[in-house]
Amino acid sequence: MASGQPRRLFPHNLRVIGVGGTVLALALSYALTLQTHISGSFAEKSPALVLKNEYIKDVAEIQVALNVWGTIHHTGYPLFAILGNLFTAPLRALGVEPAAAASLYALGWSVLALGTLGALLWRLTGRAWLAALSVLVLGLTRSVWVHSVVAEVYSMSLAITALLWAVALWPARWEGAWRASRRVLWLALLGGIGVAHHRAVAFIAPGLLWAIWPHLRAERNVRWLRLGAQATGLALLGFVPYVYLPLRARQGAPWVYGEPGTLRGLWIEFSGQEADRLVKLPADLAALWANAADTWNILARELTLPGLLIALAALALTLRRSPRRQETCALAISALGPLLFAVFYHTAVLPQAILMPVVAALVMSVALALDGLLRADGRRVYMLSGALLLAWAGALGVWNAPYIRELVREPSGLETIARMARIPRQGKPAFMLPWGPRYAAAAYASLVTGEQADVRVVDHKADYRQLLAAGYRLYTEPETFYTYPPPWPTDYGAPSGWWTERFGELYLRSAAPQIVELLPAPQIAATEGAAPVLDGIALRDAWLTCDKAHVYLHLRWQALDVPTHDPSVFVHLTPDDPIPNPPAADRRHPVYGLYPFTRWQAGELVRDDFTLPRLEGMTQVRFGLYEQNADGQFVNYGETTLPIASCRATLP
Repeated sequence: MASGQPRRLFPHNLRVIGVGGTVLALALSYALTLQTHISGSFAEKSPALVLKNEYIKDVAEIQVALNVWGTIHHTGYPLFAILGNLFTAPLRALGVEPAAAASLYALGWSVLALGTLGALLWRLTGRAWLAALSVLVLGLTRSVWVHSVVAEVYSMSLAITALLWAVALWPARWEGAWRASRRVLWLALLGGIGVAHHRAVAFIAPGLLWAIWPHLRAERNVRWLRLGAQATGLALLGFVPYVYLPLRARQGAPWVYGEPGTLRGLWIEFSGQEADRLVKLPADLAALWANAADTWNILARELTLPGLLIALAALALTLRRSPRRQETCALAISALGPLLFAVFYHTAVLPQAILMPVVAALVMSVALALDGLLRADGRRVYMLSGALLLAWAGALGVWNAPYIRELVREPSGLETIARMARIPRQGKPAFMLPWGPRYAAAAYASLVTGEQADVRVVDHKADYRQLLAAGYRLYTEPETFYTYPPPWPTDYGAPSGWWTERFGELYLRSAAPQIVELLPAPQIAATEGAAPVLDGIALRDAWLTCDKAHVYLHLRWQALDVPTHDPSVFVHLTPDDPIPNPPAADRRHPVYGLYPFTRWQAGELVRDDFTLPRLEGMTQVRFGLYEQNADGQFVNYGETTLPIASCRATLP
């Protein structure tokens, strides 16, 4: 075998199977970690959970849009939505869960991306095993893995990037069908589709130009004006799918983001003006350095720190001397745009997603560097190269698998739907939630699966006065008040005028565990026969319900007069005799801490619900009111005990 030629240890068909099999193995790994239910959002209690939220904060919205021919947040992603609905419809007809069908759509784009990059590396190096192992490494990096198992737009971005690199870098004779001018037209078409899909695809354009420009200049008889006009026309074709946004809005689609049915609304969607507040340069050098440091940390998490250092060394080596120096330089220039954007506009878009082309370029640089070493001294490097890539892939798999599993199993979307099932069905129920993952989860149950189709889902922009006038009863979750605090002081935040502007006078009561009813007027009842617990506050009723995991305490308080005290509520789960530090559900105010007694009107009836775990040996629920005196001493105002055996009913 001549020096410098790749070692071909297997027949061609086996090499094809090797590269394709690696991609299919990755697809199987993705399928085993696929998000199969409606997405939610983590409680932001740590930086790690905030990052997880960034990965999935828009997923539930996309899961809905891809199943009802809906539209997605800025910048619209119309082609993604059109193809996504065409993809999910037959899967749903076969009985696939709609959320899983949307995730499989993202997986399909990842398979296209990884397959394309694998084929390109094989063509560049002539080594199927090297291409296969490199694709394995790339496929197990965190962001590529995440965006292969949740319904997000970035796997399509990576697939388009891979196709653009393949057109620009495919090693073929620069004549005939593969001549430079023909490649320019393909790049224009794919680039227009890519930029229309996600503007960040434009960042790789300098690298593509670097790869193709010398060949274009060397090509004879190029009609530059004609080529420019043709390329421009093909690029603009990528934006034609934007017709989908106003079309669906005017057709009354059940899920439409923003107001794309108007010219102004369509422009806001197309231009992404809503994100203008995030597109900001660093205020000073310290902020720039912080952005750069975080970008470095992201790349280290994606590739592992040793992997990142190896990749940078490989990039430097191939740029210095390599048979594929031109291709490596094109990859490096392609990666430079996303890298600089991530440093200078770090908060504009999810930086982990923006940096995926950088990660791909670095992994490909390692493959090209190893190919160069193998050509120089294959015997010594062959086994070492395979071991390095396998160890790298194994480390990424072990490191990222628990993270991915936690991400895709996050239950808050399902919890929102479970709460939604508790909403009373008397009258016309409407479930109000701010736009976001919880709202999308409720809409999924109402619009997509139909399991809660009898509940109307409305967001923070709805006309609540009009809904009430039409006979709707409005409900929400307690968490809504973290976003829009009540018009009075609570632990949820400073008083907010948001409710008063949209609702007028606001009164609250619990309608079921973790469900708050929003009332324009208090529920007033006669007070005869009510025994006060404390200064005008009476307990009118108390009962328990249970399921396998929880005990629910339900109370009905009444204000005999306008209360002058604002006691707290204690709720304890105990055995027959009280014990120290029992499981508790104490609250500073009734109605999930939202509705102080001193806000109540004379005669007002207010329901209050508490949730406790169902534990072996615990037989009673004890509750009552208490206050803390100025000297710090706690004063209890009686205690009521209910045996768990008295549960009246079982909640769903």
